[in-house]
Amino acid sequence: MEAEPGLRLLLAPQALMGGAAQQLEPGWLTASELARAAVMRQPGRHHEFMACRYALRHLLALAYGHASSTWRLDAPEGKPPRLNAAVHGAVLAANTHLSLSHSASLLACAAFRQPVGVDVEVVDARAGKRDVLALAGLACTDEERRQLSAMAMGPQQRLLFLQWWTLKESYFKCTETGVDFSRIRRIECRPANAVPGSGQRLARAQSWVGSTPAGEDVVLSVCTLDGALPAAQIQNCAEIAWRQETEWTLVELPST
Repeated sequence: MEAEPGLRLLLAPQALMGGAAQQLEPGWLTASELARAAVMRQPGRHHEFMACRYALRHLLALAYGHASSTWRLDAPEGKPPRLNAAVHGAVLAANTHLSLSHSASLLACAAFRQPVGVDVEVVDARAGKRDVLALAGLACTDEERRQLSAMAMGPQQRLLFLQWWTLKESYFKCTETGVDFSRIRRIECRPANAVPGSGQRLARAQSWVGSTPAGEDVVLSVCTLDGALPAAQIQNCAEIAWRQETEWTLVELPST
């Protein structure tokens, strides 16, 4: 078994992962997962939960080997999924960090030896009617809003905002705090090759922009807190055609 896999990402349709989950023998979910699933009254939410839980196991199987159904995961309330230390050992559990995201028909998950966050956004037909600058007023720094204001309204402006949003969302997943709207407008996303500016470095991140076979735009971002961001191995089960990849540094500006 590989001791420390690199950064692993899985992007897949929920229907594909949900269908695979239904093929497993009963007993593949742990007690804490069953408890979470039992309170989900909406069939769609229950199916989404099952698909996500299978996707994490599939990613672990790709990273370490062994069948997907043999991986045991805890489901702590308000926290990301975790390896069960009693089954897999305290060392492996402590050095395997997991993250989940879902949007429209897609889900994404990540596994890494350090805290990691992943976020995916699928742009639906209504996205073109949204006021990007109004959303930026809630989530962007002054410099980010200036950059968006200098762009013509349209797909490129929207996609740049979504890149920043997914980067910040993935950062807060790393910290396990949930999105903190008291800080988000002080967190700035800068291309990794940009001239360093003021602010405290928080994280390294990477984003991809692509399209589904149906022509929907997809933005995927992953973030780690410490050190250099390793090359990510993406298992792309959704047939996304990637057209842009960018490395980022996230910094927090001083409060005013």
